[in-house]
Amino acid sequence: MAVRVFHVISGFENGGVETLILRLVAKMPKDVEFHIVAHEAPVPSCADRFRECGITVHFVPSRKKILHHQRVLYSLFKIYRPEVVHVHTTEWGALALSAAKKAGVPCRIQHSHAARREKSLLLRLAHTVFFAWARRAATDYFACGSDAARTAFGKQYAKARILKNGIDVRDFSYREEWRLLKRKELNIDKDQTVVGMVARFSPQKNHERALALFGAYLKKDPTAVLLLVGDGPLRAATERLAGELLPRGSVRFLGVRTDVGALYSAMDRFILPSRFEGLPITLVEATAAGLPAVVSSTVTREADLCGIVAFANTENEDDWVRALCTLLPDDRHAFAERVIAAGYALDISAKQLYDFYQLKK
Repeated sequence: MAVRVFHVISGFENGGVETLILRLVAKMPKDVEFHIVAHEAPVPSCADRFRECGITVHFVPSRKKILHHQRVLYSLFKIYRPEVVHVHTTEWGALALSAAKKAGVPCRIQHSHAARREKSLLLRLAHTVFFAWARRAATDYFACGSDAARTAFGKQYAKARILKNGIDVRDFSYREEWRLLKRKELNIDKDQTVVGMVARFSPQKNHERALALFGAYLKKDPTAVLLLVGDGPLRAATERLAGELLPRGSVRFLGVRTDVGALYSAMDRFILPSRFEGLPITLVEATAAGLPAVVSSTVTREADLCGIVAFANTENEDDWVRALCTLLPDDRHAFAERVIAAGYALDISAKQLYDFYQLKK
């Protein structure tokens, strides 16, 4: 008998959570019936990717219409009677978990993907309330790392199962032929420095600051190129800002790509000036490619899997530029095996989650 699992996300944005779910599902045996629930699709093609993988997609009303939102979720869970509801929306997870509890779903997972460090007292209080509500409605806690567990589960973080953001390492390992091919396609000279960022265009990822920091780096390396991979609601605004701040042609907006693994090989540095993160999948991918990274000091230190990630204050351009200039590539071919040794192979993560689901039959 197949176990029925409902994943709950905010929206289809081609973000790290959606990528992780798709990869995990693809690696699992077919005796798990997967559904996914969201209230919006900023990137419609992302929802199509789930359908193509055989996952049933459900849309529910916006959380702004909270009573209607709750009624529809409750009805959905009552009709399908899943054994597991796996919630990936940390702050708002309490809503889906409460509806699942009311509907009698036996296993209700709160999965934390972010380690927030809010400056605003009001936001900290709000998140404390939401997290406490979610903890009471959940039966099981998951997190991508220790910092993400502490953020969502407080003193109960030790109860959380750590599910590492595993990747299929061979898809991201460094290859010289990929480097040459992609640089040729993008008309980038072999001697130019390529800085890359792979992230959806959302406030969390802080693309506007990425442009400013890259602009400061250009003063040291005037022929450098910034590759921005991804899509999202802030892409158009970021493109306009790039036109205002940076020399023409120094920034390339590549959109959503199917060749991200090869693009990592074409890059020389990776940046991620996020306002908050859990343990970013893109950093795991970049590390597998032996790609040195400079990231925001708000990113968990757990993200430095193999000693090639530097943490810098995004408000201090000098520190950021210094890190970009001094963090030089090692033998990039060696890092794929190091990532596997660190426990970030997708096969391992998928088996851990599959085994957990099987216990809920």
